Amino acid sequence: MKDKKNLNYYLNLPWTYTIEKEFFESKWYYIIRVNELPGICTHNENVNDGMEEIKDAIECAIKIYQEKGEPVPEPIDKNQYKGRISYRTNSRRHWLIARAAKLRHKSINKVLDDIVDAELQKYSFS
Repeated sequence: MKDKKNLNYYLNLPWTYTIEKEFFESKWYYIIRVNELPGICTHNENVNDGMEEIKDAIECAIKIYQEKGEPVPEPIDKNQYKGRISYRTNSRRHWLIARAAKLRHKSINKVLDDIVDAELQKYSFS
């Protein structure tokens, strides 16, 4: 059975991006990377123009994947995640998290959420 995923299907997926601002040769540039497509990025002095350019880069990357007969990496569907994660750790870390929760007057789950949120802020997923 032939794969029904064509170029248009891929172009309309909810791609996510990491956007960084960097200073180079007396100018600020926005570096825009497609999280799901390794190596696909662009840079521009204007973030809106950069977002338009990255669409062309995505299209080119998809065509290359298809020409090579390789699967195109796709964004993760947010709807498949319900917020239930089993997390196993050692007894010392469990104790440290419980102690932090008690000191903050929060549940262990809320403290874990705070820790994960603080780490995720390092990435600018859109």
